[in-house]
Formats: sequence, structure tokens, C-alpha cells
Amino acid sequence: MKTKEFRTRQEFFKDHTHPKGKDFIIGLDAGYSSVKVFYENGYFCFPYYVKKIEGGMLGVANDKDIMYKDLTTNEIYMLGTSAQEMISSTDTNDMDGESFSRKRFGNPKFKIACNAALGLALLENKDQKEVFVSTGLPSAYVDSADKGDLIKALSKPAHFAIKRGNGNWREINLNLKQEQISVMPQPAGSFYSVLLDKNGKYIPTAKNFWFKNVLVIDIGFGTFDLFSTQNRMLSCKESDDQLGMKQVLKKTSEKIFKTMGEDIRIQALQKNLETGEVICMTENEDGMPCSEAKPFENLLEEASNEVFKEAMSKVKNSTNSFRDYDYIIIAGGTGEAWFDNIQNYLSGLKNIQLIKSNANDGLPMLYSNVRGYYFFRLVSENRTKK
Repeated sequence: MKTKEFRTRQEFFKDHTHPKGKDFIIGLDAGYSSVKVFYENGYFCFPYYVKKIEGGMLGVANDKDIMYKDLTTNEIYMLGTSAQEMISSTDTNDMDGESFSRKRFGNPKFKIACNAALGLALLENKDQKEVFVSTGLPSAYVDSADKGDLIKALSKPAHFAIKRGNGNWREINLNLKQEQISVMPQPAGSFYSVLLDKNGKYIPTAKNFWFKNVLVIDIGFGTFDLFSTQNRMLSCKESDDQLGMKQVLKKTSEKIFKTMGEDIRIQALQKNLETGEVICMTENEDGMPCSEAKPFENLLEEASNEVFKEAMSKVKNSTNSFRDYDYIIIAGGTGEAWFDNIQNYLSGLKNIQLIKSNANDGLPMLYSNVRGYYFFRLVSENRTKK
């Protein structure tokens, strides 16, 4: 197990032309760990971490920098990987609670992260088409007040500038109407991602999924979501916020503190995932400070296995031991990290076909939901035209 594979990624891919709609469609997945975007010219993601710049910065830009300037207040923020790398050992609590709270939609940093993501996509809206944002929520939250809160947050007007790396500041006026935003269950995004090919057309076997029984297991950073259909009828929408990657890293943090005496919270742990080591500070017999780099890969693996077993027990109980299902779709970044273990766990179920959510595109599975948001809106537009 490589610790680096568990770090929240930041990447940008442009010029991957996807089928275009009448509107400029933006699939947006504002997750607890990262913000993912899928649009007609490409896709990208960056860590959901926002740090206000106070006291100025040295003039040297980093290619990883994503900077946001509020043109009303002139406040400047750093986002993504560069923001995470600004965390010091003295502020490890910074944004932990804000990032992982279900009620984060009213938080200014949530709005900044979403504005930045939408803004980066809108820079490619050369034809100035009307914008439509297709997004999602954990399965159990869609029919709650969360949906209205999310739409309200995304539709709040914003005037800002965005800058990546050594690029120039680009000014953006964002003013979405509520009817320009749709919200669906997150795993439904992966469901449609499996049904629709790269051209936005239903795959030849799509009817099998509609008329048989399908279970989507979407394992992300903050939530473990179940979504199932039985002969076109929605039969299950469940979410658990204690069984995703957040819980793996929380347990890892606890194990590091217990065995090494270093208190590293989840957000600060991202830097350690990059190196695979924890710097432990001690003193020698003369009282002089000493440091030692200690690997923690074994602790991460222990934590991951513990949470995996809890998660599989949960889904087995929730689905009556997987009875009546024909297909199981595995989605999410954590689902990808656990896929081999899941495949082994379910190997005795000879009547069920196990499918990766990225079967039609080969993209990392963390994009499956947001790809599905995009294509669902696209096929909805086409259906309306007819």
C-alpha cells in the first residue's frame, strides 16, 4: 500500500472534448475532500481546502497555486494543494470541522471553493452560452433541507478573480438563478456514468440495468452511500458519514499519536501521505532537539482494513446479504482504493456482476459521479428537444 495513493489529488485536464449541450453544462461535485468538475472541454479536481492569505506572500508563484480574490472585499485566498501545504503543526485544527460538516453550505469557504471551481470552467465558455450546473448530494440528504441550502449557496451572486500558477488574474461575475441548478443523489451520477458512453449515448446493454436490480456502492471521503433500483423503482437511499476515507485517516491519525506521540489531524496528514513518513521530534540526553522520520504505511493499512470491514458489514446488513441484486456498481475514490478487497469479499456471489463505475471512460473513479451529472443533464436536454 502506497500512502501517496491516499492523498487528495489535484489535476487539470483540458481539450478532452465531450459532447456539448445547448447550455454550457458544468458537472460539479463539491465533496468533503475534493472539488471535482466535468465540463465540455475537460475535467479537473483540487483539494477542498481554503486558506485566507494574511500578511502577504513572496512573489514567486507555484504551478500548483489556485488563488481567489474577492473583488468586493479584496480578500485573497489560496485553494487546493498549495493551501494544504500551508498548514503548520500549530494549526492542525484549521478547517477540519468546517470541511467535514454536513451543514457547510452557509460557510464562506464552501462558497469560495465552489466559485473557484465554476469560474475555472467558465473561463472556457468561449461562446457565452447559458450556464447550467448539475450537482449532487449524498443519497439520504437529497430530500432534506440540504438540497435547498446547496442551491441557495450556489446561486448567491459573486464577483471575483481567479488565478492559476503563473497565469494572470481573470475576472468573473457569477450570477446563477436557482433554475440553472439541479441536484441528484451522488451515486445516481455513477449509475448514469455506467449507462452512458463517451458520446453521451446509452450503451447497448443499458436496458439490462433499467429492468434488473442494481446496487450502487459509492464510497467517498466523507460518506458511504448506497443507492439501488429494482426494475426501474428506487428501492434504497442510505448514507453513513463514518465509513469513508475520512474515517480511515482519523483512525490513522489516532494510531500515529498512540505509537509515535505526534498529533496530526486529518487535513495536516495530507502532507504526510505524500512522503509516507511522520517527522517525530524528541530530545537527546543533553536536551538538544532531535528528529526522526518514521514510516506509517502499516498504520494506514491497518486503519483502512478496519474501516473496510465495518463498511462491508454495513452494506451486507442493509441489503439482506446482497439478495435479489443482479449488478453491483462500485464508485468513489475510496471505492477505487478498496476495489480489489471488495472484489475478493464478493467473490462468492456467482449470480452478481461487479462493475467499476468508470467502465465507459477509464477515468479515476472519483470522477464517475460528476461525469454522470454532466451526461444526465445532456441527455435530459436531448430528450426535451424531441
